[in-house]
Amino acid sequence: MRCVLIISKMQEMSNVLLIIQASLMGVSLTLFFALVLSSLQKTDTTKSYEIVRWLLAFAMLLFAVHYIMQMVFGFRAQGDDVGAVINILFYSPIAYILSYSILRIGCGNNYYRKFRIMSITGTVLISCTFVGGYLYYGSMHMKGALYIMGLLYFFSIVLFIIYPMKEIRRIRKMVDEESGQEPVLFNMYMRTCTKLLWISALCIAFSIFYTPLLVIIGPFFFIALVFYIVCFLALGYNIRQMSNIIVAETEDEVNADGVEAGTVAVKVVMSEERKEMTKALIEGWIKNQGYASSEINSTLLATRLNIPKRQLVQYLREVEGKTFRIWLSDLRLEEAKRLIIEHPEYSTETVAESCGFSRSLLQVKFKEATGFTTNEWRDNHARKS
Repeated sequence: MRCVLIISKMQEMSNVLLIIQASLMGVSLTLFFALVLSSLQKTDTTKSYEIVRWLLAFAMLLFAVHYIMQMVFGFRAQGDDVGAVINILFYSPIAYILSYSILRIGCGNNYYRKFRIMSITGTVLISCTFVGGYLYYGSMHMKGALYIMGLLYFFSIVLFIIYPMKEIRRIRKMVDEESGQEPVLFNMYMRTCTKLLWISALCIAFSIFYTPLLVIIGPFFFIALVFYIVCFLALGYNIRQMSNIIVAETEDEVNADGVEAGTVAVKVVMSEERKEMTKALIEGWIKNQGYASSEINSTLLATRLNIPKRQLVQYLREVEGKTFRIWLSDLRLEEAKRLIIEHPEYSTETVAESCGFSRSLLQVKFKEATGFTTNEWRDNHARKS
């Protein structure tokens, strides 16, 4: 009687597993076609975006092939060990593609040479371990080889999470320091989806060894994946060129930069003569209302002043005691206050446009600096006058 109950439960689990596998295969194919068909509708994106699009489409196709093989050959039904072997073989390149796509979207074209070498090495080691294990054990039940594959897969997932996270944080800091622009809303959505994807991928790394847990975690991973792909497609419809905000750097240039953590740099103090020259150039730029351009950043300003960017950044740090972003924001705020006082009839939109802010960013910055909205500050100043 007990054997009958065990067999019945195993059949129920097998049926549930088959339904989930078929559903996830359908989701994978849907995402694949969404990525492919959207390329026909939106053709004016960047080259980097298109590369990521086709890599993601290939990853979705791999997911679909994986689930078709699971259903046809019943690898997971043969045992958790066999199912885990197949999962690792397919999930390793897929995880690499997803991580690579996150890195390329967040950091551009020059931040993944070392990452690519380490990732491909890990994937090759997993494949070699599988081949060696199959030849040694003569079947898919390769307990010793599975342990090695599992460790390699886990360390690969950790690499796929930590490396992009570190680089994206560094690039975001660079953008914050070099640009006074308002964050793109879709970028915030992408960051949220990326975090969900990382968390669920880490959970998958443990759950592939136990089918009941995988049945629960797997669908959650695909929910995060769907949100990520949807945000990626939305980004394609709202993409804008950011090449004038971030100056492309190779990994060698980054490592050679003395300001990076862990290195020793010789601090050179700017001469008084150079400070006066830089100050005069900046004052002339302010007089011509160069800050009114919403696209201005440290690189562009240095080019217009015809001085090295490092000289501009050093001047702002030593003389103003601020980063470029904070200095530009304060400059625009002071100009906004002046316009509100001298032209109380100006609308918030007009003031924002004259200062280089968007309307929403002006309200946020004004509230942070004064504790009032622009209209409240205008009314208070009028009453005091």
